[in-house]
Amino acid sequence: MGFWERLIGTGPAEEKDPRRLLPELLASYREEYRLAQQIREHANRAPHQAGARQLRVVAEKQDRVVQMLRDELATLNGDIQETVGPIKEGKNYWARVVQDLEDSQALRQHYTEQAISWEPDFPQIVTLYRALEREKSRINTLLRDVAIRADPHALD
Repeated sequence: MGFWERLIGTGPAEEKDPRRLLPELLASYREEYRLAQQIREHANRAPHQAGARQLRVVAEKQDRVVQMLRDELATLNGDIQETVGPIKEGKNYWARVVQDLEDSQALRQHYTEQAISWEPDFPQIVTLYRALEREKSRINTLLRDVAIRADPHALD
C-alpha cells in the first residue's frame, strides 16, 4: 500500500504494533550513522578548505540526529551497533555532495511517513519523528547550499 492510500485510509486498516518500532528505529539509526560517516569521508576528500569546513559542520549536525536516535533506542533498550555500511562515492566533489543530499532527503521523507503512520496512537514517537524531520530539513538546506557552490564539472 502506498503513502497516499495510508494517508487517506483507502487501504486495509494496518495494526500499529509497537514491536515494529524498535527494528524501525534501529534501521534508521544505522542509516543515519552511515550517512554521518559518509559526509565526514566526503569532507576529507573535498578539494578546498571551505567545502571541507562546510561538510564538517553538516557532519556535526548529522551527529546530533544520530544522538537523538541513540537516546530513544536507549530508552527502548535497543541493541545499538555502530557498524558502517558502504559509503557511497561520486566521480567528483559535487557528485559526492549531491549523493549526501539525496540520502538525507530520503531519510527526511521516511521520517515524515513514519510520523503519519504512528499518529495518533503513539504521540511520543510522533514527536521524535517530527524532531528528526526538522533536523533533516536543516541539514538538507546546508547540503543544498554546499552543492550549489560546488563545480559539477571539476574532477578530483
